[in-house]
Amino acid sequence: MPGVVTFDTDRMFAPLLGRRGIGLAVSGGADSLALMLLVAEWASHHPTPPIFVYSVDHGLRPEAADEARMVATEATRLGFAARALRWDGEKPDTGVQAAARAARYRLMAAAMAADGADILLTAHHLNDQAETVLMRLAHGSGIEGLRGMDRLGFAEGCLLFRPLLDVDPADLRAIVDRAGLIPADDPSNRDSDYERVRWRQELPQLAALGLDGRRLATFALRMNELDDLVTIDTDTAQVRLLRLPSASEAALPHADFSALPRPVAVRLIGRVLGTIGGDRKPHALGALETLCDRLGPVAALKRTSLHGCLIASDGTTITIRRETGRRGAAVMPEATEAVGDNVTRN
Repeated sequence: MPGVVTFDTDRMFAPLLGRRGIGLAVSGGADSLALMLLVAEWASHHPTPPIFVYSVDHGLRPEAADEARMVATEATRLGFAARALRWDGEKPDTGVQAAARAARYRLMAAAMAADGADILLTAHHLNDQAETVLMRLAHGSGIEGLRGMDRLGFAEGCLLFRPLLDVDPADLRAIVDRAGLIPADDPSNRDSDYERVRWRQELPQLAALGLDGRRLATFALRMNELDDLVTIDTDTAQVRLLRLPSASEAALPHADFSALPRPVAVRLIGRVLGTIGGDRKPHALGALETLCDRLGPVAALKRTSLHGCLIASDGTTITIRRETGRRGAAVMPEATEAVGDNVTRN
C-alpha cells in the first residue's frame, strides 16, 4: 500500500531475545498502542519470553480508569497478560508530571518483579527525543545531556528499552488507525503549562526552518558518539591520575589534571565530587566548568567548596575532601552512569 511504512520488528526487538520476561508500558495513547501492536506482530513469529502489559491510572483524570481498562482489553485480545495499576495517595501541588512519572515507574517495577519481567519497553519516539534535546539545550546541558535518551536506561529500578526512538509518531498513529483502535487522549499532552509541551508546540515552526525531529535526533546520535569518546578518555584519566587516600579524600596531580582536555577534566572532577561529597544529584555543569578553569595550569587554589566537598591545590596536588557531616558514596564509579530519562509521558 503506497505511503505505508513497514517495520523490521526482528531487528527492532532483537535485544529482547533471551530475556526472562518483557513488560510493556502502555498508556492507551497512540504511541504506546502502536508499540503493543508491533510487539504482537514480532511475537507472532518468534518464541518469546512472557509479555506483560502495564497501564497506570495516576488518579489525576476520571477518564484514566476507563483508558486502563481499554488497554487491558486490547492486550488480552493480543494474547498478553495485562495489569491495570493505580497511583493512590495524595498528589503534590507542584511538579505533578515528574511525580507521576516516578510513581508510574515504581508501580511498574513492582509489577515486573512479581511477574518475573526484567525489561520494560516504552514508546518514546523521534519527536520525544527531539523535545528532550531542545529542553536540555535550553537548560545549558553539555554533551552528556545533549545525547538525549538512550535506547537502554534505568528509571526507578526499571531497565528501560526504547525501541522507537527513530520512528516518526505519524507512522505510529498510522499503525493504530489501520488496526481500528481509538487511542486515549490525555489533555495534559497539550497543556502549555508544561515545558515539554511548549517545545512540542514549537516543533512545526522549527521544522519549517529545517530543524525537524529527524535532524535533532541525528544531532543527539552524534552527541552520543562524542560522549562515548569523552567517557573513554575520562576512564583512562581516572585510572592514571586519581588517588583515594581514604573514603573521604581524593587527590589529583595538578599539572596532569590541568593538561586534560576540558570536557575530560570536567567529567572527571564531577565524578570525584559525586563520590567524595556523596551528592548523587547531577552536578551543575557551569559550576564544574568554573572549578576546572580555577584549577588551570598556572593557578593554585587556596580553597573552595562545591557539592559537599572542599577543594584546594598548592599548585602540585589538588585535594578534594568531604565536608563535615556529608556521607560519601561507597565506590568510585568506573564509568559515567547512563543519562536519566526525563520524559514525563509514555
